[in-house]
Amino acid sequence: MERDEKSSVTLSSSETQEHLPEGTKEENVRVFRANPNFLLREVAGESVLVPVGEAGMFENSVISLNETCSFLWKLFQEPRSAEDVIAEARKEYSDPDGEMEQGIKDFIREYLQYGLLKEE
Repeated sequence: MERDEKSSVTLSSSETQEHLPEGTKEENVRVFRANPNFLLREVAGESVLVPVGEAGMFENSVISLNETCSFLWKLFQEPRSAEDVIAEARKEYSDPDGEMEQGIKDFIREYLQYGLLKEE
């Protein structure tokens, strides 16, 4: 198969792991998933997380999400690594300042801290 030198392929971390020789695979690829005790709903044109079940400190409240956080929340409905989510976000949003990767890592850290995301 010929390859155009100008084209490139971006693989997710899980896809990259599949192509590494045995014995060199990274054992600790962290994967995260949205906490199923929170449901994303549209209320009056706004995306909000509604706690159900055991929602800890967020019981009896709703959490408003901006467009980007809503996009990320939807991605985390399935277990994903930070690298997978960053790759998907780059397909959807432009990143002229190069701050997207750090913003997504901050999102993951903060949502883990508050129990909105869980590590699988």
